[in-house]
Amino acid sequence: MTTVPGGVPDGPAQATPDPATQPSTDALLREGERLLHAAGVDSPPADARALLAHAWGREDHEVSRARLLGDPVSADVATAYRDLLEHRATRTPLQHLTGRAHFRTLTLPVGPGVFVPRPETELLVDPVLHHLARVRPAGGARVLDLCTGTGALGLAVAAEAAGTSALGIEREPDALAWTHRSATAHRQPLDGVGSRFTAVAGDATDPDAVDALVRTHLDGAVDAVVSNPPYVVDDGTTTAPEVVVHDPAAALWGGGDDGTRIPRLVIASSARVLIPGGLLVLEHADTQGAALREACTGAGFTGVTTRPDYTGRDRFTVAVLRPHH
Repeated sequence: MTTVPGGVPDGPAQATPDPATQPSTDALLREGERLLHAAGVDSPPADARALLAHAWGREDHEVSRARLLGDPVSADVATAYRDLLEHRATRTPLQHLTGRAHFRTLTLPVGPGVFVPRPETELLVDPVLHHLARVRPAGGARVLDLCTGTGALGLAVAAEAAGTSALGIEREPDALAWTHRSATAHRQPLDGVGSRFTAVAGDATDPDAVDALVRTHLDGAVDAVVSNPPYVVDDGTTTAPEVVVHDPAAALWGGGDDGTRIPRLVIASSARVLIPGGLLVLEHADTQGAALREACTGAGFTGVTTRPDYTGRDRFTVAVLRPHH
């Protein structure tokens, strides 16, 4: 071994990748966008960027910047990216390939066996936060997330409303395992704001079971219930492979002719455990608002309103439990 000027050892020659032989970030993204578009994926540019970011170990915005700067991508990253693209083109959910789903301020671990939370579900958190700010301004709120799945709703409320105790109830064992992973991943951030989230096994459609779990884990009635229950109508109109092949069936089909059997039972469970004046926020299909408003009124709720999602379609109903007389 010799020494070059400046005292740096001159070891064995290292092969330097030739940028001319490496694909550019832009070329790879365009390739991915074409492939995903041909496969019928809803959002080819966003998915291609997310998959390249995952293969590269970078964030989405860093990939966008690399594209603008014309940065090359190493051969091994390009190979990993193309493998991910092939899987996404078969309509494997993006989140199953990256292992995570973004939900408000959270990054949730996801995979086979749990329903992947959608962006429109984020809207359910805001009315809960507004309600808690009014009735529990000093903290100490108790919140129940029925059919919790990843724990997205309960965790989001606990993260954004300091001092909240949230309980997530999930019946399906595979989904509950993901709930526990989410709870573990976010335990430290919740500790930082004085909140906690507990996930337990239970049937959200059984008012007696829900009442017993609330008494055990939240020491009585709750200030708010938030839920994204199964509500899809099993009539063959839902055909997206990401949904019917990869989302668990137990998280999809709402039962009955109109998909509202399970949501109606969730309403009954909510009425059982809410304090008078407590809030229910329930997601549903855009065709179910009228039926579920009627169900809420019949269960003792007042001020029942249905609110739209980002596309203007009816997406969730908000109701307040009528005070006892």
